[in-house]
Amino acid sequence: MDFACIETWLELPEFRVSGQVIRPQELELHLERRDTYLVCPRCQGSCARIKEGRQRCIRDLPILDRPVTLRLHLGRFKCPDCHHRPWEQSETFGEHVKWTERLYHQVRQEYLHGCPCHELAGRYGLSARTVFRWTFEKSRGGRPRKLGRALGIDEYSRRKGHRYNTIIVDLDKGRPITTFKGRRVEDVVAWFKSRPQAELEGVEVVVLDMSKSFYSSIRQVFGDQVEVIDRFHVVQQAVGALDGVLRSVQKQLEPEEAKELKKLRKRWLKLPNQLEVDELIARAEWRRRFPELREVIDWVQDLRKWFERKYDKPARAALWKLIEWARESALEPLQIVAGTFSRWFEPIARYIRHRYTNGVTEGFNNKIKLIQRRAFGLRNEHNRKKRILADCARTWCSSATTLIMKWLEFGGQELSKCPDMIGQSSGHSGGSVAPLGLDQSRGVWFLVRQRSTPTHMRPGEVVEGLKEHHASPHLGAILTEARALAH
Repeated sequence: MDFACIETWLELPEFRVSGQVIRPQELELHLERRDTYLVCPRCQGSCARIKEGRQRCIRDLPILDRPVTLRLHLGRFKCPDCHHRPWEQSETFGEHVKWTERLYHQVRQEYLHGCPCHELAGRYGLSARTVFRWTFEKSRGGRPRKLGRALGIDEYSRRKGHRYNTIIVDLDKGRPITTFKGRRVEDVVAWFKSRPQAELEGVEVVVLDMSKSFYSSIRQVFGDQVEVIDRFHVVQQAVGALDGVLRSVQKQLEPEEAKELKKLRKRWLKLPNQLEVDELIARAEWRRRFPELREVIDWVQDLRKWFERKYDKPARAALWKLIEWARESALEPLQIVAGTFSRWFEPIARYIRHRYTNGVTEGFNNKIKLIQRRAFGLRNEHNRKKRILADCARTWCSSATTLIMKWLEFGGQELSKCPDMIGQSSGHSGGSVAPLGLDQSRGVWFLVRQRSTPTHMRPGEVVEGLKEHHASPHLGAILTEARALAH
């Protein structure tokens, strides 16, 4: 390849191309400074004698579909007057830069427009981690993370003991917005007050656990109409009551029977079709022998069924019945749960209307633990935040969206003829996103989402709509144009 053409394409007037190495998966260009002398920074004399040299490796945009690596050959001169040995310095690249600015902006732009990360990494000779870091780290000019319509808030431990941080997650986009030190009311309120008022007005749902500090913080900032208690923590309270009754029953049994009862602990709340015949018989026998055990199991099972309700007013009435049932029970664990649910009644009941959970946030908590173990502890809070935002901000799509994208990729063929289109699962909870569909009215594919009362849609229903080339009739306003789905 002609060196003059390469120099014109690189647009680096400070350097000239001295050599090239063409490999199957990479193009390596060797560059040298055009000036053969250096001005001594001490005595301002002319240095023309080179004592030693070194190379710097810098990534650049591909040429002929090959990732480009620039090898800068920098020399160390010796001043004949003051004997100082200065190194050559580049005005184009910084001292610790390992990539060009145009490569950085090109990768970020393509990633934000929907290009898969692994494809970008292979095209530009980078790692997937580098692509994530360039795109999502705010310190490198990443896009600002605004508050979404639905937020999740939770705490995580930064060190053993009572040292906690707070993480705030956008549940619609499935990515963390920020993490900051502390979990007290003043810490959370101060962060939210630092956000623009327009962003605060757009928040409609905040999912949290039964933390009094988080609840007080959200109430001060957004009022008392946006809090939703996470479904997992509600069921966890009920299962805790079941465990309390089980412990009281075990104290009445012989050691061998107590062990047998403990073995059945994971099978108490399973459906009959999920158990073997012997397990069904054993569970029925234990329920017959201990009425208190039968009562609490029936109550927990009814509570789990309550989350499947679709309408707000009947669901509220049914929840009150469950609370009254537990309150009138002679079992102390059920009475304690009844008092807890009475205090948190409104945030629990709002789940039926919004259908958001904190599953994504809890998953990020587990990933944060992995990040901190991998780093053997992170003392620098700024580095901790950068790592969390870079590693946890990976894009995801629901199973319905995956089927849509695969259907377009296979040109609208039937799923039975393309078994590979099925079986790709997502990493988020089913209740954290609204249903998706397609609209082809203007010849452009769109992702559409219902902004009013969300209802769950199974992937099979989406596929049936795709086969008929129209969206489901209950889907609402168009949100985002899916440019990546057009090809």
